[in-house]
Amino acid sequence: MSPGSNPIPLLKAAPEPEQIADRLAGGPPQGLELCLAGDHIADEDSLRRAIRACDGLSKQGLKLTAEAPVSWPSGAFVRVDRLDTEAESGIERSAEFARAIGSPVLTIHLFIPLDPAEFRVAGPVDRESVERFLRFYVEACTSRGITPLIENVPPVLRMRTGGIYLSQVGGHWRDLNEWRGRIPELAFTLDTSHAALFRSFARAYPALFKVECPEELALERYVAELGAATRVAHVSNARGLLGEGLPYGAGELDLDPIVRRLGELVPYIVAEINEPDPARSVEMKEGYAAIESALAAEHNPAPLARQPTLGARDRFDWQAVLRRRDPVPSMLELEQLFGGRRVLITGGGGSIGRALATFLLGFRPERIVLLDAHEPSLATDRRARDPADLERVSHLLGDVRNGERLESTLAAEKPEVVFHLAAYKHVDWAERFPAEFVDTNLRGSWNVLRAAEASAVQTVVVASTDKAALAGSLYARTKRLMEQLTADAGDGRLAVRFVNVLASAGSASELFLRQARGGVPLTITDAGMVRYWITMGHATCLAAHAALLATAGKGLAAPADPVMMTVGELAARIWRECGRDGTPEITAIGIRGGETMTEVLTGPGEHLTDEAQAHQGVAAISGGPGRSCAAWVAERLKERGVRTRDANAVWLEALGRPDLLEAQTVSNSA
Repeated sequence: MSPGSNPIPLLKAAPEPEQIADRLAGGPPQGLELCLAGDHIADEDSLRRAIRACDGLSKQGLKLTAEAPVSWPSGAFVRVDRLDTEAESGIERSAEFARAIGSPVLTIHLFIPLDPAEFRVAGPVDRESVERFLRFYVEACTSRGITPLIENVPPVLRMRTGGIYLSQVGGHWRDLNEWRGRIPELAFTLDTSHAALFRSFARAYPALFKVECPEELALERYVAELGAATRVAHVSNARGLLGEGLPYGAGELDLDPIVRRLGELVPYIVAEINEPDPARSVEMKEGYAAIESALAAEHNPAPLARQPTLGARDRFDWQAVLRRRDPVPSMLELEQLFGGRRVLITGGGGSIGRALATFLLGFRPERIVLLDAHEPSLATDRRARDPADLERVSHLLGDVRNGERLESTLAAEKPEVVFHLAAYKHVDWAERFPAEFVDTNLRGSWNVLRAAEASAVQTVVVASTDKAALAGSLYARTKRLMEQLTADAGDGRLAVRFVNVLASAGSASELFLRQARGGVPLTITDAGMVRYWITMGHATCLAAHAALLATAGKGLAAPADPVMMTVGELAARIWRECGRDGTPEITAIGIRGGETMTEVLTGPGEHLTDEAQAHQGVAAISGGPGRSCAAWVAERLKERGVRTRDANAVWLEALGRPDLLEAQTVSNSA
């Protein structure tokens, strides 16, 4: 934008007489952006009708811009990696429309829409195909005197047709700069709502788009990086992960300073609000007036900061270690379950609890309560969170082993969904401290389930382990019995078997990464041990999707597709991902007490459901643990005043280890 020029606010309309008349009613705007649909360019007659609908607008002094369709006449989505005959004719006709109405620019979305199943298994973007598409687009525009623009896109594409789609390109400002670097004739359309949503998604679930530093995605950064080459700005507000194109003042963005800054850089600023009825523009006109007001206000803008990105040492791609992309969340269903609801997470200060809370915050629940007995973990989480997040997050210091206090907590917080993640999990420690594992993993779970029942909690997800399938160790037996307690608790209660989560606190993978970065030998129990592995992103999605299964009446679940490999292979992959050559030196320390060489997801009489996965990354287990033992325990624990020793005797007998009660007594007296 040249110095001294004034930005032109625009309303948005399809080239349809009814929509255009609505936009002009009540006093014409300074201009319109005309957005094409597939049927406007289906053939030459359709194109002529679209052009005729715009006849006389420029003579009225209106400034006009044009936008290409998001899908071609056949219904196939526009994809910048697919230049077929239909795409060629669609691009040519869109450019001809722009020329005919006097638009100086044409916008097309930089995206490759894929449904969640396609996205998860998609290989690298075919950059040669993208370049071929964009060069054809550039030629079609420039040959007609039109500037070709590419627009940034949100993480989740609704595509005006229902359903969910994602794109491997177009969300990050880097993508737009990359393609302008390759094809300098390209310029940009910057969408504020899309940028805000991409940042929100990257903060909630960063690995899916491999965003290393979500903070570099602040809307101000988009303006700083793209503004100089931006010709059109689409302005609307945003909220959470799915709130796109909201009215100017109805979302979470303070748009006034952004609009004022855009006004110094961008010739055209479009009030692009998603109206319930596209033929009416009430919210859009209010947004247009707000844009005019923001542009008219005096201001002294501060320079837009370019926050530093992560250094190479801080980057690590756990998906590359597993050679598998994380599951795609079931966005619509999760928003319905968690949006505006109250959630409580026990063990909320742990690595999985914190990641789960961050993910669920994207769906804008009313409140998330993180309950944990470990004060430093809660304090660390509280310090790390954005102040805006703390308006929705509470940190409570408490122990699930204290049943009365837990009941009062749930009664006060009134959660609709509870995730019970608090547990002791080291197999060898269970052999040394059985009473502690009984108290936390069993009595604590019992307390959570009873408190949830007393407070009428709708959905409870309890974290179990794949080790519970065969229940060979004491730790595994506590989890197996916990699964039975969960099943006995009734509808809306589900136990989900987690497997080894990469980069979780205290995990072998975390140790391997530190050692590999330090170039020292890797400490391994036994290189031949076979385990299931998932990323932290998968674990987060697994827990959230388990809640959806619980609402559907399922009682037991596991990861649908964890990666199975030896500990030695995992260590070698981490070594290589750290840029180390050759084979790592290994120090074997031997298998610890209670551990086994292999794990399984299902035990005798159990199997993962054969039905198509309703949600990625999780599968229900049929033929679960049964309820007879849980009923036996409940009968003996029904008296609230039962002594601790008597309660421990019940739990240990249910575990098949009554001998541990006397061993514990002797140990305590000593």
